[in-house]
Amino acid sequence: MGLPSKTSRTIEDLVQAGKWEAVFARMSGADEAGAIIGGDTLRDHATAAYMTGREDTYFDLMDRAFASYVEAGATHNAARTAFWIGLTLMFRGEVGRGGGWLARAGHLVESNDSDSAEVGYLLLPRVEMNFGAGDNNSALDLAEEALAIGERNHDEDLAAMARHLVGRAQLALGDVEEGLSALDETMVATVEGRLSPIVTGLIYCSVIEACQRYQIVRRASEWTEALSYWCKKQPELVAFTGRCLIHRSEILLFAGRWPEAGVEADAAIRRLAEGPAAYQAAPAYYQQGDLYRLQGEFDAADTSYRTASALGFDPQPGLSLMRLRQGNSHSAAAAIRRALAANDAPNRRMHLLEAAFEIALECGNPEDARSHFHEMEALAQAHPSDAANATLAAMQGNLAAEDGAPERAVKCYTQAADIWRDLACPYQIARVRLRSAWSFAAMGDVEGAAAEASAARDGFAALGAEPDRRDAEAFLRKHAPGARTVLTKRQLQVLNLISRGLTNREIAERLGLSERTVDRHVSDILTRINVPTRAAAAVFAVSSGLVGKPSG
Repeated sequence: MGLPSKTSRTIEDLVQAGKWEAVFARMSGADEAGAIIGGDTLRDHATAAYMTGREDTYFDLMDRAFASYVEAGATHNAARTAFWIGLTLMFRGEVGRGGGWLARAGHLVESNDSDSAEVGYLLLPRVEMNFGAGDNNSALDLAEEALAIGERNHDEDLAAMARHLVGRAQLALGDVEEGLSALDETMVATVEGRLSPIVTGLIYCSVIEACQRYQIVRRASEWTEALSYWCKKQPELVAFTGRCLIHRSEILLFAGRWPEAGVEADAAIRRLAEGPAAYQAAPAYYQQGDLYRLQGEFDAADTSYRTASALGFDPQPGLSLMRLRQGNSHSAAAAIRRALAANDAPNRRMHLLEAAFEIALECGNPEDARSHFHEMEALAQAHPSDAANATLAAMQGNLAAEDGAPERAVKCYTQAADIWRDLACPYQIARVRLRSAWSFAAMGDVEGAAAEASAARDGFAALGAEPDRRDAEAFLRKHAPGARTVLTKRQLQVLNLISRGLTNREIAERLGLSERTVDRHVSDILTRINVPTRAAAAVFAVSSGLVGKPSG
């Protein structure tokens, strides 16, 4: 038994229009009038509660649906209801209650058809457990088993959830082509509206997170736009919109639309912090912190990062990169080392290694930077993507510049810029162009260096990346056409130590370079500033303001 046919048709029309508040209100009225009878109708009412963000009401209604199915002897429906209660509790972090409901679902199906769709659903949490344990092969096996059960039972929700887990497992195992194929096939069913509302939202979010986790920027952007469109078609939707806003903010940041990214991050914080699990707002606070950091608003960024941390989200690498920018290199290096030590997951390490590499170079530890590069290279080979290739090319360029090989550096920077340009990521393009400017200068192309730095400066200014814009301006002041000195960043460090009276061997030890590399830098410095001796170079450095006067 269920709702009267007229009421049912009205509610169905409201569901199609995405008017979930109206659906919930209609069904609540029917429930108060005693018209909602039977597990199926109670589950429909629960769906409306979930989609409008009323999770506590959702659990109450699902509990009633479960009891109704048990009373009617509908074992499989009872098991499926118990599964959804358990899974949703697990998503909320209530592991004990969630596990209890999943166990209850298991008991209901263990004595029935071993190939029922409910058996397949109960495999899904086991897949997630294997992901958490780092056992991606077992996760793939279980996901494929669940997919086969879903297809045999013609259960599109189960098949879609299992197929997307197959894709995630394949990505984790480095099979990017097959993994993306599975995710794309899943998303076709999702976009076409063949899945139930809750499953649709869950898959959208999970697929986007998987693409972002492995730096598959183009796919993440494509599916984020699809998720946004799905949410906009349902003006009264509350569920999923918080996570949707975080994803949109991340994609908008990549695309250089920073003001819009900030608006989305703020909205995600409001939506999630007011929900039943406030900790889910932590990634939004981290995203907000990154935006503040990139714009040079360090006090605001510090507050956001601290809030993310208080909610259980590690604010790295953003916080370390901010400390580096603030001149606290010791704190930056210590924090990024700690974060690397605490994280074994390849995708998380890739995210941290890029920052660790930058920090190591800035702290004068090129061997540490080289080690980070080699690990990043190995991980990118196992989990390839365009963004990872661009990052690697830029890192190679930095190492080449460090080794005094500007020609090789320029080649690497050009490769990185081309990829970032193809991915439409203006901040990354500007950063690479400023790096290129240093190498142009080292090769004696003063005009080309100024052009690259000017383009970078304009790119940073358009984005609102104030700290980076100041870096570009500083470069232009030192390396404008007609200026006497055209030195790389490393050569300026060497010149500073020459002015302090250090020998080449002492400079090599201080900067972590070979003595031969320092000899080459010194020779090049003397040529570029047109002085005959180290003593003359020291005088020139102080008189021109390139370094401060030696103390004492």
